Amino acid sequence: MKQEAERRLAEWQEAGRGLGASSLADAVIFCSSGVGDLHRHDTEIICFVTGGNDDFLRTIINLDTARFFDDPAKRVASDAENLLLLANPVLPRSRGEIVLDSADPGAQPAIRMNYYDDPHDMKVMVAAIRRTMDIAAHWPGNRKVGPVMMPPFLAEKHGYQPGAAPSDALLEDFALHFSLTVYHPTCTCRIGDVVDSHLRVLGVAGLRVADASVMPNIISGNTNAPTIMIGEKAAEMIAADHGVKLAEFVGKERR
Repeated sequence: MKQEAERRLAEWQEAGRGLGASSLADAVIFCSSGVGDLHRHDTEIICFVTGGNDDFLRTIINLDTARFFDDPAKRVASDAENLLLLANPVLPRSRGEIVLDSADPGAQPAIRMNYYDDPHDMKVMVAAIRRTMDIAAHWPGNRKVGPVMMPPFLAEKHGYQPGAAPSDALLEDFALHFSLTVYHPTCTCRIGDVVDSHLRVLGVAGLRVADASVMPNIISGNTNAPTIMIGEKAAEMIAADHGVKLAEFVGKERR
């Protein structure tokens, strides 16, 4: 494995190709689940070209491999061939909240995600899982993805037999047990409620917020690029307020 890792690293260094040149998320699909607004995509399916090993799945994906796999040591061994297909609802109707649990200013606030609080989100999740399974079943090329493998305890609970079509109840149970966050929280300081159109905190002088929390509503894709835009727009507004030309700090002024 060490030799293979060194070979792949050398391939990237010399030619800029191979696994080292990949983000690992080599394919992404945005589509409509069919149960929401048809003019908007509410589902994202990500293909990771590796499924990782037991340590990765436990610590990064937060997956209890002992419950998920019939034989974890075999299924996610470091030399096993696997990939990850992640089904993501991207326009959730459920809303979380951040509340103060104590009058102590040093105490951490309570963050309540409230996943699946709105039943609509579970309908989208089930549809997204089915779309993902359909993609796996029609995998292109000569090397096909293996059959659907349900966690043994859920298969037994729902009477699932390998090769059969899983019921909605099984997929809902699957989602409730194994859903995870992909870390794109937004909207806790939304424009109009907490900050104004110039990102100034209402009722607090000299304080602005410039991150994904100011979004009025969650967007239907990754938050990285829009958050960079928010930061750049905030810099422009602050510079304008103080008569500063950004070109003095960030490069040649554009005309």
